[in-house]
Amino acid sequence: MLWKIFAAAVVIRWTYALSQFAMMGDAGLESLDSTTYLADAHHLAQAITAGTLHGGQWLGFGIFTMPLYGWFIGLHALFFGKMTALAFVITQGLLDSGTCLLIYGVAKTLNPRIATAAAIMAALNPTQIVLSALVYTDTTFLFFVTLSLLATAQWLRAPLWSWAALAGVALGAATLTRAIAAPWTIFLVLFLFVVVIVRGQLNSPLVGQIILIATIFAFSIGPVLWRNVSQYGAWSLTSQEGIYLAYWIVPLTKEAKDGTPWAVTYAEIQKAVEVRFPDATDNPFDQSQRDQLVAREKLAELGIVSIAKAWIYGAVINMASPAIALSPVVANLPRTGFFATKGTSMQDKAFNFLFHSDNAIYASILLISIAGLAAVRLVQTVGVWTLIRQWGGWPISTLLFFWVSYILAVNGPIASPKYRLPIEPVLMVLAGAGICRIQSRWRQYRHVMPIER
Repeated sequence: MLWKIFAAAVVIRWTYALSQFAMMGDAGLESLDSTTYLADAHHLAQAITAGTLHGGQWLGFGIFTMPLYGWFIGLHALFFGKMTALAFVITQGLLDSGTCLLIYGVAKTLNPRIATAAAIMAALNPTQIVLSALVYTDTTFLFFVTLSLLATAQWLRAPLWSWAALAGVALGAATLTRAIAAPWTIFLVLFLFVVVIVRGQLNSPLVGQIILIATIFAFSIGPVLWRNVSQYGAWSLTSQEGIYLAYWIVPLTKEAKDGTPWAVTYAEIQKAVEVRFPDATDNPFDQSQRDQLVAREKLAELGIVSIAKAWIYGAVINMASPAIALSPVVANLPRTGFFATKGTSMQDKAFNFLFHSDNAIYASILLISIAGLAAVRLVQTVGVWTLIRQWGGWPISTLLFFWVSYILAVNGPIASPKYRLPIEPVLMVLAGAGICRIQSRWRQYRHVMPIER
């Protein structure tokens, strides 16, 4: 059954990716940041061919791109040249199909009866399918994150050194793909300590295994920290924090508060940073600190209520946005984008975007997809109730709950199916649990009906 699910997932993903390529060429596989990733990949490939890599360059040429992902896509550029984008999404199709099997494993740690349904739902999951056909970091990140959830869940069931080592490797690989996994790893280590204390299992072997997870993770990110400290004087994995806070969080919080368009606040923040720091800097981490300083001041002015409001809006939109909106064939349809849509409030903006769109085809696709997504969310709600009743697996259920909460908290008001992808493994487990529960109730109903008649 697992091999059939894997094969079906591969066929679905490759069919979708090839159809996108047939209709649009490389443009059907790329969006926004893809250009930067591909440029860095070709730069790395050229340096490998010329034999000129030295020092920190072995960690990649892009400060915004973590090294494991940089090497992953860079090797595709080295071997496939102009066909890098297509070759990369073909590989991503295989990787994401493997993620479906990992989701099976995560579900099985909670209840073996829901595992197959969860894996099938993952194979058919539009969010995974669409993003696996785009040159982004997300599908690679999802694979390692799901592997880390599986290894940690298995460790919570039966603490073994092998599971601890695999969790450490997976968490390190996830962080070397996207730095967002670093704070989560620190939290996870503390969470595991709390679990063993609550269980009354605080002993040397278990403490040693948790320390092993932290140690492998530390050694994984060590080279990146060394480069950033030695070259830029920054004890940080990435310089993206400033852009994230200043040009996304602040504008979207302002919009949630009083309806000010995102683009207006973006320009205001940019101007404020230039006035506050008139001298330009070549150090991306220094620039990040400048952006963060101005952003924190603006957030303090906006207030905690506005911040909470923005986070709630972001979480709702993240969970309700259909993945089809990211498909280049659909995304490139001429229409006014969400951030540019007029509205006196976020609800008004969302209503105008869906029901007063200047492209009827785009709006129809979106509304039909939202209806389908709503049905899946209802099934997943049943799954939540089913797993809550299964209190015996509370550490694993709590782990998955914290992961979902962490991703929604980090993304904040930045709303897109792209940013929902890391929690899709949990959503697929819930879908599997919901389907099995509904099937069980239906069988009971069918069994009782003839007797009543």
